[in-house]
Amino acid sequence: MADAEQRVLSELRQLILEGEIGAGEKISEVVVAQMLGVSRTPAKLALARLESTGLVEKRPGRGYTVREVKLGDVEKILMARGVLEGTAAGYMATNGASEEARRAFSHSLRLTEAIVAKNSASISDVEDYQTANTLFHTTIMEQCGNEYIMMAYDRIRHLPLAELGAVASRTDRLDGEFLRMSIGHAQHAVIHDAIMRGDAMRAEMVMREHSNATLDYARLFVGKDVDAHIPTLKLASRK
Repeated sequence: MADAEQRVLSELRQLILEGEIGAGEKISEVVVAQMLGVSRTPAKLALARLESTGLVEKRPGRGYTVREVKLGDVEKILMARGVLEGTAAGYMATNGASEEARRAFSHSLRLTEAIVAKNSASISDVEDYQTANTLFHTTIMEQCGNEYIMMAYDRIRHLPLAELGAVASRTDRLDGEFLRMSIGHAQHAVIHDAIMRGDAMRAEMVMREHSNATLDYARLFVGKDVDAHIPTLKLASRK
C-alpha cells in the first residue's frame, strides 16, 4: 500500500475507533477526502478496506455507514470465527499443507518476524503486519483442504471483525501495538509448527485462542472500557 493510502486508512480508522465518526453516521469518499485533505482515490480505497473488516457498510447507491453492533453480537461472531479457523488449522495439520500454503506461511512469518525484530513499531509496521497477518489467516482457511469450512465462513465474513485476521488496531498506542504483534507472531509460529508436524489438536487449540484474542486485546489495553477500543459498540451496548 502506498504511503498516502496507508496514512488515510490509519487516520480514518482512528477517527472511527475514537468515536469521532460515530456509529450510524454516514460517510463517503468525498467527505473523507475533504476531512483529511486528500484526493478521492485514497479515501475510496480506505473505505473499501474498512468495509472488508466490518467497521463500515455500503449504503444502497453511494456512500457508507459506520456499523452499529452490540457487544454480545461481536462476541458471538468472534466465537464462530474462532471455531471455523481452529477447525481449518486442525484439518490442515491432519491432511498436510500444500506447497503453495507452505510458501505463503514462510512469506508471512518472515515479514512478521522482521517487524517484531525491530523492538518497536511505526504506523507503517502496523499496516505491513496486518497484510502478513491476513495472509496467514486466509492461507489456513482457504487452503485447509475442506471447502465446506470456507462455505460456512462465507456466511459471516462480512460481519463486524469477522474478516480473517481483522483487528481494531490503535496506531496512537504503538507500544501496545508492538506487544500485540509480538504475541501474534509467536502464536503464528506455534500454529505453523503444529500444522507442519501434523499435530491437529494443538493446531486447532492455539488457532482458536489466537482467533478469539480480539476482545481480550481490547480489554488488555483499555481496561473495562471496551467502548473506547471498538466504537461500533458505543451506541449499541447491550440493554
